[in-house]
Amino acid sequence: MMKKRILAIGLTAVFTIGASVSVWANGAAMDSCTAETYPAEILSICRIEPTMLTDYELSELIIISPDVADTRSNLIMPGRRITSAELTAWSYEYWELGGVNAFELEVVRLINIERTAVGLHPLSINPQLSMAARFHSQEMADLRFFNHRSPHHGRGIYRAEMFGHENIQEHVWGVRENIASGTRSPESVVQAWMNSPGHRAAILEVEYLTIGVGAVQGGGTTAKFGA
Repeated sequence: MMKKRILAIGLTAVFTIGASVSVWANGAAMDSCTAETYPAEILSICRIEPTMLTDYELSELIIISPDVADTRSNLIMPGRRITSAELTAWSYEYWELGGVNAFELEVVRLINIERTAVGLHPLSINPQLSMAARFHSQEMADLRFFNHRSPHHGRGIYRAEMFGHENIQEHVWGVRENIASGTRSPESVVQAWMNSPGHRAAILEVEYLTIGVGAVQGGGTTAKFGA
């Protein structure tokens, strides 16, 4: 069976689900994009700018996205801070493996359901936050720890900045970042967060506009919220 894959595209796209969809496709260089038309089955979120997807579009994308087991980067984190070259390689591999996976998209969809249920705006998917979240979940898996503070990369705000994100909403305990120890199901992850006052507050914070979710088997799930 052919592995489910999605295309990581270059700029924010306005699109509709149908026989075909027009998007900005990533060119040879990270900052070089050309306009092309792709069938709906390879519709993806943007690679550079935050992308707002409707509930229906998220549902459609979840169907054809890689599973959580398919999208773990093979780069094992060493017992030190990652180098710039290694970070570039990790980021490249993240998109080569399909970018945001089905599990992560479903977590975003469920979080937006919780927000809209109380009259809040839904969150856009941010690629920098998504990579930072996956990176933290992978490091937790590889180094076998469960904590907001990475032994080699510090607090969540520093890990987000590693991927080029600079506008993170701060809170008294640091970056607004939710972590869960499991990847049994998106529903169980979001429900556990909603049952915890601190995690629930992050999900329902009115100031947040963007989100990135990263899930890795053995490393749990990380959600990062940006303002």
